[in-house]
Amino acid sequence: MVIAIIAGILFVTLALVFIGSYLVVHRSNREKDTEEIAKIALSGKYSVAFCPVADSLAKKKPGLTELEGWLNSQGIDEEQKKKLLENWQKSINQSIKTVNDGDMNGITTYKIDLGPKDKDICNFLHPDHFITREQINRNAEILPPYYFGSDSVVAPKLPNDKGGWQSLLPKDGGYEVPDWHRIV
Repeated sequence: MVIAIIAGILFVTLALVFIGSYLVVHRSNREKDTEEIAKIALSGKYSVAFCPVADSLAKKKPGLTELEGWLNSQGIDEEQKKKLLENWQKSINQSIKTVNDGDMNGITTYKIDLGPKDKDICNFLHPDHFITREQINRNAEILPPYYFGSDSVVAPKLPNDKGGWQSLLPKDGGYEVPDWHRIV
């Protein structure tokens, strides 16, 4: 009888050890999977959802009513004002189209091709710069136009492009984009 009780206790103990081991192993695997998912979500490595570039630009660039109000305060005649606003909108649309096309084609790096007017004004862009789609998503102000008459354009920066690859870095939490309150 004593042997049967000892055997029963031993059997229950082994069963509890087995169940405990099983739970520890599976909980560890579940935590590892959850941890891996959290790493992916935090790293952005697999993130593909960006805010549409038009929405990002709308948050960072002045709207047409604000632009028109400023032009009115400068005493600009209607014909010149219309031309400046059309050029501004044309530049915005070109930036949106380029980034949207890049999104559809898997482009993640861009450059700003400075026009003759912008070469001396846009000092925040060094010659071998590149900007990422994530930077554009968070800081759309780095896309042209920068002011009335700005002649820069955004273009994809492909791996086989000549020149170096130097990331555009913010200074003091922002980019030194020229103030749009000017006409060149």
